[in-house]
Amino acid sequence: MLAFLAAFTIAALPGERLDYSLRYGPVSIGTLTLRTLGPETLGTEECRHFRADLELTRSFSWLFWANYRLETWCRVSDMVTLRSYKRTREPHYRAEWTATYDQEQAMVSYPDGQTCSIQPGSRDLLSTWYYFRTLPLAPGDTVSTALHVDRRNYQLAAVARAARPVTTPAGIFDCIAVVPSAGGPLGTVYLTDDSLRIPVSIRTRVGGLVVIAVLRSVSCEED
Repeated sequence: MLAFLAAFTIAALPGERLDYSLRYGPVSIGTLTLRTLGPETLGTEECRHFRADLELTRSFSWLFWANYRLETWCRVSDMVTLRSYKRTREPHYRAEWTATYDQEQAMVSYPDGQTCSIQPGSRDLLSTWYYFRTLPLAPGDTVSTALHVDRRNYQLAAVARAARPVTTPAGIFDCIAVVPSAGGPLGTVYLTDDSLRIPVSIRTRVGGLVVIAVLRSVSCEED
């Protein structure tokens, strides 16, 4: 329990900024930035607020270009999602919406009036990445959580693998790999084998492409 509290307190403090290069095979195709914003209150619930900005570079428009922003507000006590936001800019498609999670009613509501039933305790994609950072994972540990991503539900089971060195532009890190079962939107995440649990490499799907985000730098932004 003390190890859990230490990780939860230290990991992802407000102002943290993580910058990544996006690669499709050997080709650099864009950037990803993860930010930890200041805490907020939704109703009576204290929340952590995270943001991801992902850009597929326009110079590779022969392949695909796009710009996405994801935000999540998750409950401090358990990192369960209470609100999520997504903005999409693609060559022939634009969208923007905010989803409201009612965890007690096990329902997600969208601004177009659509509602989706979810499993209690569901998380969106972004909150799941940060949820992993709060866990004192050891090799062989299994992580289970319900996901709700782009109006679809998934049941995630992931296994932590033994630490190994991962080389990035930001340095060489001993990392634990969190490897999910097949069939969901979440790819393998490599987390530093320390209390910070920084995601050094993230495998994810963007606009039909499977891309790898590799850490370039870690910094702290001033308010």
